[in-house]
Formats: sequence, structure tokens, C-alpha cells
Amino acid sequence: MRGTMRRIYNIPIFPKLIITFLIITMPLFTLSLVMNELGKQEVKSQISNSITMNIHYYFISLEKELERIIRTQQQFINDEDLMQLSNSLSIMTDYQRAKAINDLKNKLTTLKDSSVYIKDISLFVTSLNDTISTSSGGEAPRSLEEATEIAKATYSSGIPITFWQGRLFLNLTYPNNQMKQDKSPLFIQNIELSMEALTNALNSFPQDGGAIFFNDNWVIANNKYPERLADIRSKIVEPTQQSALFTKQVSVGKENYMVIYEKSMFLQASLLFYFPENIIIGQLKTYGVWFRMLVISSFIIVILFSYGIYLLIHRPLQSLVRRFRSVEGGNLATVLTSNRGDEFGYIINRFERTVLSLKTLIDELYVQKIRLQQSELKQLQMQITPHFLYNSFFILHRLIKHGENETAELVSKNLGDYFHYITRNGLEEVPFEHEVNHVRSYVEIQNIRFSNRIIVEFEPFPESFRGIMIPRLILQPLVENAYEHGLSDIMSEGRLQIRFAADSDRFYFSVEDSGASLTEERMAEMIAKLSLENEIETTGLINIHRRLKLKYGERGGLEIMHSALGGLLVRIYIPNEKENSDVSPINRR
Repeated sequence: MRGTMRRIYNIPIFPKLIITFLIITMPLFTLSLVMNELGKQEVKSQISNSITMNIHYYFISLEKELERIIRTQQQFINDEDLMQLSNSLSIMTDYQRAKAINDLKNKLTTLKDSSVYIKDISLFVTSLNDTISTSSGGEAPRSLEEATEIAKATYSSGIPITFWQGRLFLNLTYPNNQMKQDKSPLFIQNIELSMEALTNALNSFPQDGGAIFFNDNWVIANNKYPERLADIRSKIVEPTQQSALFTKQVSVGKENYMVIYEKSMFLQASLLFYFPENIIIGQLKTYGVWFRMLVISSFIIVILFSYGIYLLIHRPLQSLVRRFRSVEGGNLATVLTSNRGDEFGYIINRFERTVLSLKTLIDELYVQKIRLQQSELKQLQMQITPHFLYNSFFILHRLIKHGENETAELVSKNLGDYFHYITRNGLEEVPFEHEVNHVRSYVEIQNIRFSNRIIVEFEPFPESFRGIMIPRLILQPLVENAYEHGLSDIMSEGRLQIRFAADSDRFYFSVEDSGASLTEERMAEMIAKLSLENEIETTGLINIHRRLKLKYGERGGLEIMHSALGGLLVRIYIPNEKENSDVSPINRR
């Protein structure tokens, strides 16, 4: 026992703290996980039952409305005007006939207006050999043949809802046995149901999910989660044969769906509603209370645990904290000594050695870092010039070879200005307008290279940018990238836009082209390279981005995005450090 206790006492403080903390907190977190899981299951069950009841209510309401329409339709069998037109047309005067037709049409219109599910009502009267309809369009059945086809479809497989030529009808034929004997009935009434209204009814369900209203001959769907519908229907074939109403969980791929099925025996049609189960889980907001209680409990435990640590190691920590604050204030000369033999004595003594070493090395390390950054800036800057030099001499060679002396003279002048700017001094920063003039020389040379293939829109230099100091050679590579990678394959009507913008925090210089070869994969790859701090490649856009980050930190950099012209938009931004910060935006993109 004594040996075991001695080994425990010899364990360093840090493992002791970790073990103690785990012993205290593990039961609490285990209990919270169990409670959360039980609560989630209970709430999910309650929400599922609530959704099922709501769907059932909506479906019953739809069924009752269609049942009301059917019963109202059947009442037309006893309509006096209809009976007169069907049986006594020959003895009716023109006035009586016209009045009966108008009264009958008004009744049909009243029935149509009584429900949003009715699109049109047509009534074919055999004695009239004509159709009375509530619409003036040509979609309603106008002839005996069309009305008869709908009636026959009803007796074959369409009771009470008939599917005919992609439309849904409620059919009434009188007498109803005439169709079986191939005799002409007195009249045929067809109520066309509104597909749009039925679809809107499916969309009005209080829960977001896919819904279909269907039977063996027709389907109406709200087109939500349509890619899962076939799999879900295939997995509920057996339950639909056993029950007219059920709720079932179905797994499709890696996702679980809650399926609610109900069949109307009166309509001989079914409703299928389904939605991802994670929608229910996302609605479990009530468990936020339990989570807050868990956080509060954990906080109380941490306070008690911290207070115990405070009592155990308060004094050595206080001494060490005071020394830390002294060093934080810049005082590296004061020495804190300790004669303790435990971990705190070791920490205090090593801390003092570290402070002394830091005091000796801080100046040397700081200067070394500054020189390293300056050296890297020089190296990155010098990598820009050779690439353009090769292309420029090739252009001169081509012009001289073809005897285009005036153009060659213009190229040589701009080329001279270009390289004079690069080699005239070793300044790391130059005025913004000098960089822009350098870009103009470059664009003039490229205009000759690409002849009339590319139209350049070079925005005038804003006066608000004048005098701003920026790193040398950070603008021209953006334009070069557009020519070489975006517009090199353009044979005609290529576009290049160079713009400026500013706000109270930043100055912007943007270049966008109309190149069409930029893929989403390439865009993602370029953005990924910009985010890598240790990217080996130091040319082109990555060169510029690293230089800006070295110069300005997070306040400067380069960003890329798709251009409205169809190609790439590259924009650099630098901090606005002018005393007058109320710079108005200029063509802000």
C-alpha cells in the first residue's frame, strides 16, 4: 500500500490534474449524453406523430372537398332545366330554350366558383348536340365523341376520378347504364379538376417534404425530393397492401426518411408524404435548455476544480505570474530565484534561463528576420522580369523580319521604358502612378503582339490614388497573367478591363478578362495555392500575393474570382493609410 501511495505521490502534477478532471467530469458528460439521446427520441416521436396528424387532417379535408363536389354533381340528375332540355327540347320555344341554357350555365358557374379544385365544367346535352361550358376556351370536351371517351374511361378504370389525355375529370353520365349498352345518354357532365390547385394543396402541408397524390393511372406531385421518390415507393409496396394508413421510416442511401401513407377508399387514390428525418432532429430546439444546464453545471464544476488547484499551488503560481507580468512589461533584468525541488522550482529556474537567453538573442533574431524578409522580397521581385523579356524580343524579331519598322520603333520605345523602370533604382516602394505607367507600357507592347484580337479598357488613373506608395512590380504580373493564361487563345473580340476602386479601408486594382478556358477545378486549385503559406511556387499571382502579405500582413493581399466577362477577375488590395480616409468608391466591383 505504501509503495502504491509513493508511486502516486511521485506522479507529476499535470497528469494528476488530468486524471482528477476526467474523474469529476466523465459521469456528468455520460449522463448528459444519455439524457440527450432519450430526449431526442421522445421529441422526435412526438413531432412525427404531430406531422402525421396534420397530414391526415389535410388529406381528409381534400377528400371531403372532392366528395362534396361529386355529390353536388350528382344533384344535376334532378335539375329541372337540364331535364327539360334533355326530354322536351322539341316543344320548347326559343325563349324557353335560351333561358334554360343560361340558367343551367349559371348553375355550372356557381359550382365551379365554389371550389378552387374545379378548373372547368362541361355539360354535353345529346338533344342539343352541343356542350354548355363554364369557359370560353377550347379545352373542354366539345363533341359527343370526346365526352363519350371520358365516360368510357370512367367505367374502365376511373371511378370516381377519371384520367383522360393528361387531365383529371369527375364524370356524370345519365342514364348511367346507357354506356354499357352503347346507347347515347341524355347528357354527359364532366368536371375537370385543376392540376395546379391539387399541386398547391400538396405544397400547403405544414411540413417541408415531398408529397404525391396518386392511383394506378395518374400521379400529382409537388416535386420536392423527387430523386428519392422511386426508391421510397419501392420500399413501401408491401405495407401499402396491408394497411390503408401507416407511418414508416425508410433508409435511402445514407439518409433516413419518414414516410406517411394514407389511402382514400372513396376516391380510390392515395397520399404519400415523405421528408428527411434530420428535419425533425433539426427542430429539437427544446433541448437547448438541457444543453444550457449542462454548460452551467460544467462551469460550476470547473470553478470548484480550479479553486482546489488554487489552494494547492497558489503561492508558486503567484510568484511566477508576477514575473510573467514583469517580462510582459519589458523588464528582462529582474531575476526570480527559487529553492523549490518540485516541478514549480524547475519551471521557475528554467523560465529565468529562458528570459536571460531571450534578452541576449532578441535583437539578433529580430534583425535577422527583417533581413530575411527583405531578401525574399528582392528575390520574388526579380523573378518577374525575365518572362516578359523573352516575349518582347520575340515580338521585335517578328516585326523587323516583316519590315514593320514604325511598329518596331514603338515596341522598342515602350520596351525601353519598361526595362528602364525595372532597372533604374533599387527602391522597394514606388508611387502608385509610376506602377500604372509601367503597366501602360506593357499593355502597349501586348496590343501590338495581339493586334486587333483584344480590346483593352484601361480606366483613367484616379487622383485619389496619386502619391500612394506600393511595392514595385505588383501590378504588371496581373495584366500579364490575363494575356498569357486568359486571352492567349482568343482569336477575336477578346476583352481586358483594368480598373481602380477605393473605400475608407482599402485601395483596389483589378484586372479581368473574357477568357473562357477557366474551369471550376482550376479556380479551386488557384484559390487553394493562395491559401498555402509555404507554397513552393513563387511566380505569377502567388508571387504577388506573398509580397503583399510580407508587406502588409492580413491588411493586404490578392483575391481571385469569376469575371462577369466570362474569364478571371484578379484584384489586389492594400490598406488605405491616407490621413484623409473619406475616399469615395470608384467603380467598385
